[in-house]
Amino acid sequence: MEMKNVQFVTLHCSATRPSMQVGAKDIRAWHKAKGWADIGYHFVIKRDGTVEKGRPLTQTGAHVAGWNQNNIGICLVGGIDDNFHPANNFTREQWRALKPLVASLKAKAPAAKVLGHRDFPNVHKACPCFNAKAWAKDNGFT
Repeated sequence: MEMKNVQFVTLHCSATRPSMQVGAKDIRAWHKAKGWADIGYHFVIKRDGTVEKGRPLTQTGAHVAGWNQNNIGICLVGGIDDNFHPANNFTREQWRALKPLVASLKAKAPAAKVLGHRDFPNVHKACPCFNAKAWAKDNGFT
């Protein structure tokens, strides 16, 4: 995908408990086990703030059904509590890593809207388990 055509930067969560230390390798294996060609996200932000590359930006992601064209997917590891309920339980390090990552993507695709997975039509899940639109506005990405 060409960055100039990017319309959305979509924030996701992995729907894993805070104790689970997973990364792009793990999520890639889960997605391939579902029969997908590769990990659905373009980036994964681990609990320690490490940003890992997922699917290449040159390829369409697989992270918002019906809305993957010209859409970059970022997954924050976490998003559910120990009882498997949605929870905004991301670490300080993840928030610190997310802002410059989104800033770098917005610099290359200034018209792209920053949304959460749940902000798309017909999505019936809490992902990313925080208000991505408000986060984007608070950080100057609108």
